[in-house]
Amino acid sequence: MTRYVVHLFGLSLLTVSLAGACAAPSAPPAPAPVGSRPQPAGAAGPTTAVVSPPPAPASASEAPTPYRLPARPDRPVARVTVGVIGTTSDVIFYLAEEKGYFEHMRIEPVFERFDSGGRMTASLATGQIDVGGGTPSVGLYNSIARGVNIKMVADRASSTEGHDTWNFVARKDLLDSGALRDWADLRGRKIALAARGITSEVLIGLAGERGGFTLNDVEIVELSYPDTVVALGTKAIDLGITPEPYPSIAEQRGVGAKWRGNQELAPNQVASVIMYGAPFFEQRPDIARDFMVVYLLGARHYNDAFMKQQPQALAEARDTLARRTELKDPDLLQRIQPGYIDPNGRLDRAALRRDYEWFREHAGLNAELDLDQIIDSSFADYAVSLLGEYR
Repeated sequence: MTRYVVHLFGLSLLTVSLAGACAAPSAPPAPAPVGSRPQPAGAAGPTTAVVSPPPAPASASEAPTPYRLPARPDRPVARVTVGVIGTTSDVIFYLAEEKGYFEHMRIEPVFERFDSGGRMTASLATGQIDVGGGTPSVGLYNSIARGVNIKMVADRASSTEGHDTWNFVARKDLLDSGALRDWADLRGRKIALAARGITSEVLIGLAGERGGFTLNDVEIVELSYPDTVVALGTKAIDLGITPEPYPSIAEQRGVGAKWRGNQELAPNQVASVIMYGAPFFEQRPDIARDFMVVYLLGARHYNDAFMKQQPQALAEARDTLARRTELKDPDLLQRIQPGYIDPNGRLDRAALRRDYEWFREHAGLNAELDLDQIIDSSFADYAVSLLGEYR
């Protein structure tokens, strides 16, 4: 049975609805175990698994092929506490739960709700939560430099061609009047970010390089994503940089519209990562590996739905969002264009390093860190060794 715990810190966010989250969705029976589970290097046990390859894209009249699972772990059920923040990418966890993947891998998920990924860092370090998500940021890197032992283990939201994670959402009247045409038109504008020192601030700096201005030539204000939509309506700001569903909410309300996205400025930018805390990956590495299997299965259903646009998968994902988050409006669910999540869990190290170097030069990050020591791809590699490559 899944438990839900709420952590609120005074910011208004569009977050997971407890009423919907606590409903008891009917989970389909877990697929039959196939083969034996491989172990990472140095671990005892069999090293092969028989799994089917990922399904081919389905046609409009064809149902997606179910994914087959590795062998069920031979251990007691383990509780894993997961931080969520109410963005569309949280649907990965809910899809995985409803399809029986957590149950099959003998994991009981406990979802704790936070108002931002940054709030999860301390909870990860102390073991209050095992798994969290958040944007690579000055605050995160400074925490790691001070000795907080957490690892980036998988992609949670990144951009790719045709799919942005961060969107410049502009006031509708500025777009209608032609006042915003190119990056140079951002000079003198008031732009809202959720916080300074996160990857969305990098975009303002890169836009300035294109448009011939600096951070000192714009006014940056910190607002939560829901408050950004409100501020667009009252004309208190000119633009905001937000992830979905907030650009679609602004468009639906007629107060703003998507102007441009982060892929244009920062190709393959990593906007959010899955992180493990040291108490989890050091004391329970087998559970951490099994959790990643579940996560990547959910990410593959997410990609079937939102990247490949497989009709049944898309309908299932939208239905799950409607039941288990506050995204109830069918029209809004049709509008939302979620960002990319790598279905093999891989993080773009070059993109992470580009943003890290920008933080060092422009955002007051003094710590010198070896990103290869912060990123641990072994959990995703293990899961892919069981599931095969998603293509």
